[in-house]
Amino acid sequence: MEIVVRPVERADVPAVVELVRDVLAEFGLEFGKGSPTDAQLLELPDAYAARGGAFWIATVDGRLAGTCGVFPVAPEVYELRKMYLLPSTRGLGLGKRLLDVAVEWTSARGGTHLVLDTIDAMARAIAFYEANGFVRDDAQIRGARCTRGYARRL
Repeated sequence: MEIVVRPVERADVPAVVELVRDVLAEFGLEFGKGSPTDAQLLELPDAYAARGGAFWIATVDGRLAGTCGVFPVAPEVYELRKMYLLPSTRGLGLGKRLLDVAVEWTSARGGTHLVLDTIDAMARAIAFYEANGFVRDDAQIRGARCTRGYARRL
C-alpha cells in the first residue's frame, strides 16, 4: 500500500468536494449548510494559499483518501480545517500523517497554536485530536454546525 500526502492541486477539486460531501453525509450533515468554509473547497488551492493557508490531500494507492487544511485566523493561530478521511481508510495512520504535515507547515510559518471545531458525533476524530495534544476549548467554535472546539499549542 502506497500512502502519499501532498498539496492539493486544482485537478483534485472534484474528488475533494465529493469526499467531503460523503463524510459530512455520514454524520447527517450537508455540504454548504452551516459552514461557509465548504464553498472555499471549490476554489482550491487558491482559496487557502492566497490567504496564507495550505491544503493537502492523502492518497492510498493513487486514490484520494483524506483531506486537511490550515488557515490563519489570528496572529500565530491557524485553524485546522476539513480534516476528513474516507471510512475505509480510517485506522491506516492517514490522519496522523496529515496532522504532522499541518503542524510542521504551521510551525515553520511562526504559528504557535492550532485550533479546530467539530461535532460530538465524530467520536473517533475527537479521540484522535485529544490523543494528539488538542484540549477542549469551546471558544474555538466557528462553524454553526459545530458543537466542540479544541486548541493545541505547538
